[in-house]
Amino acid sequence: MKRALVFLTAAALIAALSFASGVQEKKPAGKYDAYCGDYRFDLTSYGGPVITAKVYVENDALYALSDSSDSPDQLSPVENEPTKFFIDDPDEGRWDFEFIKDDKGKFSKCRIINTGMGIDAIGERIDG
Repeated sequence: MKRALVFLTAAALIAALSFASGVQEKKPAGKYDAYCGDYRFDLTSYGGPVITAKVYVENDALYALSDSSDSPDQLSPVENEPTKFFIDDPDEGRWDFEFIKDDKGKFSKCRIINTGMGIDAIGERIDG
């Protein structure tokens, strides 16, 4: 009886450790997670302000929310261009986004282009 109790206790401990190690495994990164962060754009040379845009994922879609806007915009992916996205804004026209890696392989910059407004600016990632 004592041997059975030791066996059951050991089995329960192994099962608990296996479950705990499974829970601690890192969730695989989503396809847009590497782009997420805060980017600062200096648009003063275009007659605009310095803005910060938060890029984030929600429901498997990429969004940008600038501090000059009341609501986020969904970035639509450009076909066959995994680092390029766009927004078609009814008031401002098309905004093109391109995420750029640094020499360490991290996306540390974001280029925005709005041809109609004459804007072509690169924002620096400011959150690390």
